[in-house]
Amino acid sequence: MFANVNGIRLYYESHGAGQPVVLVHGLGLSSDMWHYQVPALAERYRVITIDTRGFGQTSKPRGPYEMGMYVEDLLQLLNFLGFERAVLIGLSMGGGIVQSFALAHLDRVLALGLISTGSDHTDSSRAAFFSNADTVEREGMSPFIESVVPKYFAPDSLRHKASEVARILQTELANDPSAWAAAARVNGTRNWTQQLGRITCPVLYIGGALDPSAPRRAETYPRYLPDVEVHLLPGVAHLLPLEVPEKVNELLLRILERVHVKGGKEHS
Repeated sequence: MFANVNGIRLYYESHGAGQPVVLVHGLGLSSDMWHYQVPALAERYRVITIDTRGFGQTSKPRGPYEMGMYVEDLLQLLNFLGFERAVLIGLSMGGGIVQSFALAHLDRVLALGLISTGSDHTDSSRAAFFSNADTVEREGMSPFIESVVPKYFAPDSLRHKASEVARILQTELANDPSAWAAAARVNGTRNWTQQLGRITCPVLYIGGALDPSAPRRAETYPRYLPDVEVHLLPGVAHLLPLEVPEKVNELLLRILERVHVKGGKEHS
């Protein structure tokens, strides 16, 4: 399905019924990455997956992009669907989007689920996003993605989940290089750690112990967020919804139960 929001045609899917839960994918991915989460969550909730600006079946306007565009896209989608408030769950860049949304529109957020994401970057990581964007614009997706996708998965996942690795590689290679680069530059500007205290809704953070940035983030969030539950999972890396879907689903369902609105008052 499509919604015309903020000057773009945004693709989304809706599954189940009840309190709304919106899943936002990471850089270069699409709504398809949540295929293990949707059936588990949709048994009790209305689950919305989206292709963000520049990816999947959503419009890919010319850049530059700004984080405020992604926030406004999401706000207008919630309005289009008639949701007063929703639980927002994001992976990696998607986690950046839902954090930014909460900072701008906390009254529309029941809870946040943050997976393999952070509120800032180290200087070297920030520089890498901009360098990678330049590379992709010059050379296309293939030279960069074929080397980086294996880093998204832990060694055991690479061995035992080859079909998932191939699926992610295919998704990444299909991206429009210009749109990917525009989004990567937005992702590289992430820097709002000092503002995290304004996010007073319940927050769940899930990171993989083999993701280089996750241990630092697992320490940072509890220092700033007033209501956060942190899980650093051993033996996994970045794409946790694909690496350990059962564990991710268990943790997501737990925070959803915590903020469950009796009678479904948060959806139309």
